Amino acid sequence: MLTQTNELAAPLVSLDQVSFTYPNGTQAIGEVSLAVRPGEVVGIVGPSGCGKSSLLSVLAEFGRPTSGSVTWPQGEHSNRHRLSMVFQKDTLLPWLTVEDNVKLFQTMNKRRAVEKADIVDELIGLAGLDDFRKSYPYQLSGGMRRRTAFISAMAATPRLLLLDEPFSSLDEPTRIAIHQDVLNIVHRLDTAVLLVTHDLGEAATLCDRVIVLTARPARIASSHDVQFGPERDVLALRQDPVFLDLYGRLWHDLSEQIERSRASQGEERP
Repeated sequence: MLTQTNELAAPLVSLDQVSFTYPNGTQAIGEVSLAVRPGEVVGIVGPSGCGKSSLLSVLAEFGRPTSGSVTWPQGEHSNRHRLSMVFQKDTLLPWLTVEDNVKLFQTMNKRRAVEKADIVDELIGLAGLDDFRKSYPYQLSGGMRRRTAFISAMAATPRLLLLDEPFSSLDEPTRIAIHQDVLNIVHRLDTAVLLVTHDLGEAATLCDRVIVLTARPARIASSHDVQFGPERDVLALRQDPVFLDLYGRLWHDLSEQIERSRASQGEERP
């Protein structure tokens, strides 16, 4: 999570006036400027189809900005992978056990396997999966599969983790339980996170800052600092009046963008 030291640190990655248009002419992102600092967890919310996932795709270099730039610092730490990503859909390899899915990055990178020999056991323990390390994905509950996908991405010890609605398929009690594991692990490994979510409670629970986007093409409508600090009890947090106030402000800004999106679509109808 973001610490006072990290607040003063140079950005881990910066987007400067980034726009992105698909080959079919659909503009998904419009001049977004955003900096993510080391250890910071930033949430991205916005109307459906506004370009949230497209923003992650640009950061992951699945697509190049149409205009603007994405800047990583010079002299990056060679012992940290630049980024990993967890998608909404299950990407675990079904023929590998939990342990082998989590080991996959080290299996493909022998040098890192030596440097990070203990990380797999540590992550499996932090995620509460010690008793299931020899299980296959089909033998796991949905929450266990999501935990496994998450720690498989973290096994690369990325400097930045991109999360694209990774817990949206789970019921709320399971999501809240996973949130505590996520916080513990990203704090332990000092990993910055950019989280795309439609769940405002999730954003307020996990993040140090929440960005509300406009309808497509996505622009930044507002930014909200989250003041809960790194050590959070995610279950108790949801009864905190500060949490409820933040949730209300996020909903106000998001609903305003949803209404604007609907009004714009109505104007375009014949």
